[in-house]
Amino acid sequence: MSRAKQYRAGQKFLQQARTTWRFVHDPEVTTFMSRLGNRLVAASPSPQLHFRFFVLQNPVVNAFSVPGGFVFANTGVILAAQNEDELAAVLSHEISHVTQRHIARLMALSSQLTWGELLGLLAGAALLGASQYNGGMAALSVSSASLANIELRHRRGYESEADHIGLRTMARAGFNPHAMGAFFIRLKAADQFMSDSGIPESWRTHPATDIRISEAEELAARYPNPPIPDRPAFNRLQAAVAADALSPRAARRWLITNLGKRNDRQALRFGLSLVALRAGHWRRARARLVLLLARHPHVVAYHLADARLALRMGDIRGAVRQLRQAAHLRPSRIRLAASADEMLLEIHPHAALRAIKKLVSDHPERAVLYRLLARAFASERDYVHAHEALAEAEYLDGNSRAALRDLRLAAALATTPQAKAEVAAHVAGIRGHILVPPAFP
Repeated sequence: MSRAKQYRAGQKFLQQARTTWRFVHDPEVTTFMSRLGNRLVAASPSPQLHFRFFVLQNPVVNAFSVPGGFVFANTGVILAAQNEDELAAVLSHEISHVTQRHIARLMALSSQLTWGELLGLLAGAALLGASQYNGGMAALSVSSASLANIELRHRRGYESEADHIGLRTMARAGFNPHAMGAFFIRLKAADQFMSDSGIPESWRTHPATDIRISEAEELAARYPNPPIPDRPAFNRLQAAVAADALSPRAARRWLITNLGKRNDRQALRFGLSLVALRAGHWRRARARLVLLLARHPHVVAYHLADARLALRMGDIRGAVRQLRQAAHLRPSRIRLAASADEMLLEIHPHAALRAIKKLVSDHPERAVLYRLLARAFASERDYVHAHEALAEAEYLDGNSRAALRDLRLAAALATTPQAKAEVAAHVAGIRGHILVPPAFP
């Protein structure tokens, strides 16, 4: 199976997943996971591959991958990790499933299962949460009893291979490889390994837990075992996930138990401010955030939280101000500036249109910016250019048919020869796959 075919299949799987699962969209959470994942990819056997990392709102301690470099981690696995190194162990295991082409290799063994059926089984097992610390292959678990025992043995072998290669990958990336065995041991103690849950040995896709622990510890023994430090960014990640994924009462209990034990008062205060924000206790949230921003004005997450709070309180100008500050601190985060401009649309559409056009000009490859530009044009009742902007977004997302549909709408609304000529040129560009963005006024 070619890499291109694997990527197309992974894209199709992602499209289906977006209609069924709850994705986490918190920019600090998604950025942290992407940064961590790409650091591991750079140390993997195939650093040239492109990966995408997603977080699912699901309490099950689970992560899995699908062909094409699509890696999914549940909020449950983020909260189960005691440190960033353990989370790195999870992601490096999933990355290894992709770099070693495990699904493609299984397909070569199976004459009974089509590619579409295999993806369907993967989706079904993941949706049911039937598997715990499983990779893309293990997510099939007991769903495919029709596969021969030899194929199951191969899948167990793939899990061992993903453990071994993942451990070496995390070590090369600068993480403590002993964290993998430590994570296995804790999950076993919490009875969160499917492989020990009474499933017949002939149906298990993982090696037995004790074997995985023993192999991970044996391989990790070749590496130094320095103390794993508490990392503030990881603690903030868990604070944000706990505040959003758990009920307010459960979140407070989790934050005090875990971050309090690590003595990270800053992350604890941040998490409690997010819990208060979610519960509608705005004054309490503002008091904690004001203190955090006064002491740590360089932390983007605090500005974003304050922007969310200002928006909840109806202070759009305050929200825009905090987002602008966050974008200034992190100029590489285009979405921060886009979010500020999106809010600005509510109070000053003309100024927002100017700002968004500049963003599009600076980053003409971002579909999300063209969608925002379409909204800005629509707010000014310029529906011809609104449909043109939507068309460019659809084209960048790989949907040429939808792009041409939007351009037909733009052509129907165009009233001047110049506008008609611009739309016609845009149509010709998309049909000819010319990657030159349209010139907007």
